Amino acid sequence: MSEQTNPHAAKVRIGIQPTGWTNDDFPEIGDDTPYQQIMQETAASGFAGGSTGHNYPSHVPSLRRALAEAGLGITSTWVGTHFTALGRFDQTIDEVNRQIALLKNVGATDIVVAELAAAVNQVRTLSVLTDRPIFNEPQWYLLAKGLDHAGKLALDAGMRLSYHPHVGTGVQQRDDIDRLFAMTDPQYVSMCLDTGHVQYAGVDPVWLAQDYTARIGHIHLKSVRPDVMAQAVAGKYSFYQAILEGIFTVPGDPQGGIDFDPIFELLRRHDYSGWIVVEAEQDPAKANPLTCAKISRDFIRTHFGV
Repeated sequence: MSEQTNPHAAKVRIGIQPTGWTNDDFPEIGDDTPYQQIMQETAASGFAGGSTGHNYPSHVPSLRRALAEAGLGITSTWVGTHFTALGRFDQTIDEVNRQIALLKNVGATDIVVAELAAAVNQVRTLSVLTDRPIFNEPQWYLLAKGLDHAGKLALDAGMRLSYHPHVGTGVQQRDDIDRLFAMTDPQYVSMCLDTGHVQYAGVDPVWLAQDYTARIGHIHLKSVRPDVMAQAVAGKYSFYQAILEGIFTVPGDPQGGIDFDPIFELLRRHDYSGWIVVEAEQDPAKANPLTCAKISRDFIRTHFGV
């Protein structure tokens, strides 16, 4: 597709996650990469920011200074909720409040969540697709109630909470996704569309984006290598194994199998406003982060006009 202009460009910011350089689920992947390098290469590639990584400063003034020096913003913070775990509802709300306070201190407005109670995405010996939890009726009730509560806290603080369907969790398949968004209040709970995770789970990201365009509040843009995905599904890979084998890649990589143009067109048509964040979750020893960042930034600029 030829380069085109997006008339809504002022409402959209383009970011990239640190997961192309290192990994929060499996910290030894790229763990020797200093956060200063991640920030410098993020800025050098033309991105406006990213989320915090596990090796970023936890001291807020230090983080703010590092962001200012690099000219970057924070796209969001990530919260793994545990609303469905026995006795952890209030603890999860407390964690949401802590992350809201952090976001306000660094000038961010988005909080991205996924329910991680009994999740297997961080378990290296279990299949991310077939060993994931299945919620019962009380758990669905607690999850919806908790997300609405957390989303209202975010909204009252001038922020937006977006739920991230994630492989290895209880909200992974299309029927899970439909149920969660039917049970939650649209004014409190938006969707974080992660194109790679839903594709890996067997959900068409284009159809999901079409059905939930008005509900999308945050976007993680990644592609999937079809040959690796086929092996991962057949071999019942763990998330760790799938990442090391290279299941995910950046938009613009010809090895990726997702067509992003229909998604971009939906976002333009519905006047999407918010962050579009590249998230590759790759092993930097096999995929140079700076090269991949530049490829993805050029692709988004050409295909989305921002």
